[in-house]
Amino acid sequence: MLLIAVFSCGPEECEKHSASVHIEETEEGYRLIRNGEPYFINGAAAEKTYLKELKEAGANTARIYDTINLKRTLDQAQALDLAIVADIPMPKFNNASKYYTNDSLFNLVKTNVKRVVSQHKNHPALLYWNLGNELYYPYFHQNTEPISRFNELIDLIHEIDPNHPVSTTTIGANKLRVLSIESMSPQLDFISFNSFGVLSTFSSRLKPIAPIWDGPHVITEWGVNGGWEAELTTWDAPIEETSTKKAEQVRERYYSYLEPIKNTGSLGSFIFYWGRKNEFTPSWYSLFGPNRLKTEAVFEMEKIWKNSDKSYPGPQLNYIYLNRKGARDNIVLSPKDKANAEVFFDKAPSKDLIIHWEIREESWYNFSKSIVTEDVKFSKNGHKVNFQAPSREGPYRLYVYLTNSTEYYATANIPFFVLSTTDEE
Repeated sequence: MLLIAVFSCGPEECEKHSASVHIEETEEGYRLIRNGEPYFINGAAAEKTYLKELKEAGANTARIYDTINLKRTLDQAQALDLAIVADIPMPKFNNASKYYTNDSLFNLVKTNVKRVVSQHKNHPALLYWNLGNELYYPYFHQNTEPISRFNELIDLIHEIDPNHPVSTTTIGANKLRVLSIESMSPQLDFISFNSFGVLSTFSSRLKPIAPIWDGPHVITEWGVNGGWEAELTTWDAPIEETSTKKAEQVRERYYSYLEPIKNTGSLGSFIFYWGRKNEFTPSWYSLFGPNRLKTEAVFEMEKIWKNSDKSYPGPQLNYIYLNRKGARDNIVLSPKDKANAEVFFDKAPSKDLIIHWEIREESWYNFSKSIVTEDVKFSKNGHKVNFQAPSREGPYRLYVYLTNSTEYYATANIPFFVLSTTDEE
């Protein structure tokens, strides 16, 4: 990893130190330097169409996952005074290693990396390059043949662009993988981590290897628990927390686990996900909803970044029940069953509250779409609703959306399964 002396440097280190973005080691720990000034990342893994909202919330950096129209994204970020971490998508070691071992395929990858870096290396909004996301970097006792090619790409980026660091992102805080990266790819300037539910154990997991590695790092994704960390129904549908609960988790995790590591190697962090994406559900990670409405977690991040003590003005909810049951009750309905649902609150909602209900097919791991079941008729009565179950068998979710006169909304959902009682023997 890149180590720069506190008071003196040799020719190679001084050249790195003169880069527009570089890492310094001080008596207090590591810090990122950008254009001669200390720079701590307060950022989000973001959809590029939500950069304006990111700036307005008080962040300074966006992580962008693709290089499509990167010049336009960098230009927009520059106009907003935001920095960009540019991910260069890479084949994964665990299921696409042929791109590192086959000469023709590797040359395609190398050509793409060279093109992207050459085109954008001088853009003032660029902060650093992230070479691949969750690549499943091999352990040093496994087949390490592809690593020499990966290192060739790191060296290529440094050669083309000596002014910006290069990192790669790994999952959680896997000690063996960290040591493998440190041992076999020392050209990387620092390591980046995606860490969700295990964020609470991030520091303790890495503590045993501190004598070997205690370097600079960035938390490139953090937030609520991932779907793989959630409780499941009997048909393996992950159970999602309400947006109100997620906001509590975001606030608690930042102050309990990210704030304390600021002076122990952390260069900053990126909350996930600043925009909308369908992963597990349309709302699982999405910090924004329909019509660009904001979740309460957005409000919490703005309070953190701006050090504000404002009170949240948007709607909140406690939980929802379907036929007086919660998600953990593994709710099964017959086709066209009459059903009822109810949303519960900790305190009386505002009079301008609007409640919308819908049913979607379970989208599992389909990242591209979530289908609304159009033939369901809802009969609303305040915070209660009656409806008929879908006619087709399969897994579904009942969603509720709460809005008021603010720019915020609240949401929750409950999974259920439609199962025909017809004897097919």
